Amino acid sequence: MDPQIQMLRTQLVEKKQASDTLYCTIKEAIATGLLPMGTRLREEELAEVFDVSRTPVREAMKKLEMEQLIQSNNSNGSIVRVLTVDECLDTLEVLELVRASACNLLMGRIPRTLLMVLEQNTRKGESLKESFQRYENNAEFHDLLVKATGNSVLEKLNQQLSFTERTINHTVLPVHYADNYAERHRALVRAIVDNDEEAVRRELDHSKQKVEEYMRRIIGAFLDAGGA
Repeated sequence: MDPQIQMLRTQLVEKKQASDTLYCTIKEAIATGLLPMGTRLREEELAEVFDVSRTPVREAMKKLEMEQLIQSNNSNGSIVRVLTVDECLDTLEVLELVRASACNLLMGRIPRTLLMVLEQNTRKGESLKESFQRYENNAEFHDLLVKATGNSVLEKLNQQLSFTERTINHTVLPVHYADNYAERHRALVRAIVDNDEEAVRRELDHSKQKVEEYMRRIIGAFLDAGGA
């Protein structure tokens, strides 16, 4: 290979790696609240912090903007986009439908290998005390069920909505979990394995009620913030 072509190829790979790293780092910081909604992001500052040129920063910012995680302003840089109350509520409502659909698609046909992983997740959940850890454990449980369906559209929706749910949990209002939440997971899995439609519906109705309760709390949080 021509040395100049090889050099160009190396530069492009390095630039892409830098851009991908920046994108993932900033996206994670948004989801966890390290970069709160409304935070201003300037290319020159990010380039200095990460010790890279402005080119990979610009590419990472474009990708984040395409995913509607940030809003760009040519004169003042970009800001982390602020979620509206409607976006929060719509996300939670549709995500609950996605997860319920996964359970219905898996009726009577959960792979045996997945059962072992789900049981490990449930046992871990039973020992967790912190709200953050319980949230991550709950999200992992539902992600496993959605992936097991083999439905690529359902999985894509789950990934998109789960990210927003994570942002809501860490930056708007944390979810509160009952101490027996992991045992409810075990009951749901048992009902799916037994192809017990009534039991599955009962567990999904309970989950729906908890989501609706959380949605009401989010409305209250937005009202309190608006009145502050």
